[in-house]
Amino acid sequence: MKRFFIESLGCAKNQVDSETIITLLSNAGFKYTAEATEAELILVNTCGFIQPAKEESISTVMDFRSRFPDKKIIMTGCLSQRYMSELEKEMTEIDGIWGTEYSDSFINYVAEKTGNSGASRTKSPRNHAPRLTFPGSAYVKIAEGCVNKCSFCAIPIIRGDLASRPSKEIVDEVKDLLEIGIHEINLVAQDSASYGMDSAAQQNIVSLVRSILEIKKDFWLRVLYLHPDKFPFALLDIALADSRFLPYFDIPFQHASTKILRAMGRKGDSSTYANLASRIRDTLPDATLRTTFLVGFPGETDEDFTTLTDFQKAIKPDWAGVFTYSREEDTPAFNMKNQVTKKTANDRKQKLEEAQTVITSAWLAAKLANATKTAAPMQVLVEERVEGSDLFLCRSRFQAPEVDGLTVVEVPAGADKAKTAPGERINVCITGVRGVDLTAVYSHE
Repeated sequence: MKRFFIESLGCAKNQVDSETIITLLSNAGFKYTAEATEAELILVNTCGFIQPAKEESISTVMDFRSRFPDKKIIMTGCLSQRYMSELEKEMTEIDGIWGTEYSDSFINYVAEKTGNSGASRTKSPRNHAPRLTFPGSAYVKIAEGCVNKCSFCAIPIIRGDLASRPSKEIVDEVKDLLEIGIHEINLVAQDSASYGMDSAAQQNIVSLVRSILEIKKDFWLRVLYLHPDKFPFALLDIALADSRFLPYFDIPFQHASTKILRAMGRKGDSSTYANLASRIRDTLPDATLRTTFLVGFPGETDEDFTTLTDFQKAIKPDWAGVFTYSREEDTPAFNMKNQVTKKTANDRKQKLEEAQTVITSAWLAAKLANATKTAAPMQVLVEERVEGSDLFLCRSRFQAPEVDGLTVVEVPAGADKAKTAPGERINVCITGVRGVDLTAVYSHE
């Protein structure tokens, strides 16, 4: 039985692929280990979305080769898919390169490269494999590929057109996850708002969410990555009717200048996007709004950037990630004129990030003030304990995994360890704000 380790790079969707790889190989007679030192085979699930991610992927592979000269190393994932022929010629130091299609063909390839040709084939539920998220939380991929064709994005080149999973298959997976003690389900896709638009069965993200909420269990359900031009307003009604559906809306606005948005291949503008944010908050005053901004896109002038900063001030997103434009070959934006310098893009990124820290801190301070006024406890999901202390890193309903701030909770030494273990949900009382994190104390209520 060959032992294997997998290093998962990039986004949550890649992480789901890595969990699929673990399941496939485990069912085929390989044994997963969480330590690279214990493995005979190392797989690196790469990201090829933007230049820094490509560089990290190559660097990670070469670092493993340097550290483990005698182990088998296979590259897989988005970078491998996009540059298969080039990597096969240039990455002669490794033992194999695979793309993003994971089935029996992948198992056969790995078996061949590792001399494990006698690998068996068994079928077992996906959730039997170790999960790469923190305990109690899981990502569920609902679709692959994308049809939006944003001019800066290489995802359609790498992953192809939209391919939605059957609704029943997704619901069954969620049921399996809930049965093993998962408390938080995060639905992910390149664009969750597009889910089902390729389906003859007329599925959509709203009907999928409703089907999942028919499960009679207590859990959190969050949808990530909703394109603003396709936002499904019926989700607001669902959030009003069922508290298990978190009023957390991850909407990548990217920009607010009409000129830049059109060049990106988007239909909205600062007014329509601001109205979207207002409608969400008017309907759900406790809603959490997360977004991403992309600066340095070809042709972005100081005036365009001012439009974006004004938009940020107007909508005051609760969370926001800021990225600089990466010029990706084979995308429509690659040959656009008036490319912005890296220095200008980085300066603009810093300005948006500094402004966002102020916005987020003020939002968290308001939550602290409200919690102090009402004295009501807040439920959080425990992720991990800070070694050697009574502090636990946790997340609330308005803090998504890996991308948002945390709630740092002090738990008395005498508290029930089983009730406060990673993966459990506990009640806490907010005590302060530290940057983009909250501090809290354990509550017995």
